[in-house]
Amino acid sequence: MTTADLSGRFVLNRTISDSTDRILTLQGVPWYTRKIIGYATLTIDMTHYYGKAADPDAKLPEDRDGDDFEHIDVTQSVSGISSTQENRTFSGLPRPHEDYVFGPVIGMSKRVPASDISDPSTVLGKYEFLQKNWTKDTLDAEKGLIYTTASSDTPKSNKTWTAEQVWGFEEIDGVKYFSRHVHFFTPDETVTARMIYDYVGPVPV
Repeated sequence: MTTADLSGRFVLNRTISDSTDRILTLQGVPWYTRKIIGYATLTIDMTHYYGKAADPDAKLPEDRDGDDFEHIDVTQSVSGISSTQENRTFSGLPRPHEDYVFGPVIGMSKRVPASDISDPSTVLGKYEFLQKNWTKDTLDAEKGLIYTTASSDTPKSNKTWTAEQVWGFEEIDGVKYFSRHVHFFTPDETVTARMIYDYVGPVPV
């Protein structure tokens, strides 16, 4: 499996992942919800495909033929609480989203060239944590690295935070895992976390 097609079911491996409790706290997630998220099984189902974009202002990258955008639809389930749905379109445009865990947020998804890692003027070039430990196939992906952001919709939530992520694969003790590197910040604090997932099979029909 590579980032060319991430369709499948994945379960968070808590043994080798970093805690995200501080991030959830800064996002304003209630204590009892954080505790459930911190201990229960967390599953993500991803459907990776190409199709039209809902936003009429979306434009395809110059090097892309055709008129279809890359999409990853993600359903996240945590034992004991309701699931959340997040449908990402790789247009590079901000899109509003809201769910009961994080409230109103503005999300963005796009592919970025791996060469950004060596360019200090880019997000990848600035933050070493987003650069490290990726497999060769992640760095060599034809369409680039998967880069996503989620930011608080401050006028609606009265909170100010941003979570930048790079998605890909890394090897730990000889085993290849799907991984998300999270660089999270508020005006007063920065937190990083690595979320490591076990692939368990196709998304159940």
